[in-house]
Amino acid sequence: MEHVRQFTVVGKKLETTDSVTLTLQPVDGLPFTYQPGQYLSFVFQSATGDQRRAYSFSTCVGVDALPQVTVKRVVNGAYSTQLVRETEVGDTVFAAGPSGLFTLPKPLPSTIIYLCAGSGITPVMSHLKYLLEVETNAKPHIVLFYANRTAAQTIFKKQLDTLAAAHPDRFTLIYIFSRESGEKQALHGHMNNALFEQLLKKHVGASRIRRGAMAYLCAPTALIRMGAMTLRLLDMPDENIRREVFVPDNRLTLRTVDKSKTHTIRLSGNPEPISFETYEGETILNAALRQGIALPYTCKSGVCFTCLAKCIKGEVDVAFFDAVKREGPGQMVNTCIGYAVSKEVEIAVSG
Repeated sequence: MEHVRQFTVVGKKLETTDSVTLTLQPVDGLPFTYQPGQYLSFVFQSATGDQRRAYSFSTCVGVDALPQVTVKRVVNGAYSTQLVRETEVGDTVFAAGPSGLFTLPKPLPSTIIYLCAGSGITPVMSHLKYLLEVETNAKPHIVLFYANRTAAQTIFKKQLDTLAAAHPDRFTLIYIFSRESGEKQALHGHMNNALFEQLLKKHVGASRIRRGAMAYLCAPTALIRMGAMTLRLLDMPDENIRREVFVPDNRLTLRTVDKSKTHTIRLSGNPEPISFETYEGETILNAALRQGIALPYTCKSGVCFTCLAKCIKGEVDVAFFDAVKREGPGQMVNTCIGYAVSKEVEIAVSG
């Protein structure tokens, strides 16, 4: 079951004109741990109920004393604007998590490629701190391609330059600026498939990509798709490509709810058995929330994986925009876009 915790903002640092890093301290004083690449789901109160937004950790356990999240203001984004412009030291915020699958594997691969843009650097910074300042046994070769408009709008530029200078044999850093030229370690232009392929061959090499390198993509959806396509053309298996997307998929079509037909959902792994009914055509998550059962979620569109649960019994249709996958025992299901198929379904939810 989900646990929402309260945090005090004990630090606020301006990173660029439209992004800040917030340092958080749990109000309950209990230990707080997370993995590099994970995020917190901030919970905001609104007239229509809870609203959630995911913000990645830019810190790393073992390097930073307290967790920090870095937030970039989105145009017309009420909640990012609130955090960037209005939240001050001493304020309290509510968040669930940590969550996310944008994490490092064990064992680490020999080569790790990063492609990010804008605030997509945030979970990558958490990775870099771990790989370059905590991990002492495996020492993978790291290549980061980071796209922005200008150097001044580049989050963590000073920190990244410092890391690159301290680890020249392990960390290759390439900036791509669309509105500025002449900057050190930077190319002028827009990242596209031809440029990305050229840079990969130059700074990584096709043989390394084929021999088990991993790639982490955190950027606008179009850039992620381009990056993944280019890597696959260079023979990187799709399972070696990790993507982090926080923009909800608004193309989803909800099914028609039929209240005359119901399914029973049972939750495993709780001290006391929990079960609830879902209508035909109602997502498992919406059914739980309707009945006051706190399952974890953030985006409600199947892109963030906060709501991921393991199917123990029965079958579930997971309805993405472009495909429906029927999952059974042992498979993972997104409860936010998951519809019970069997009369009875049992799932195990973390959170």
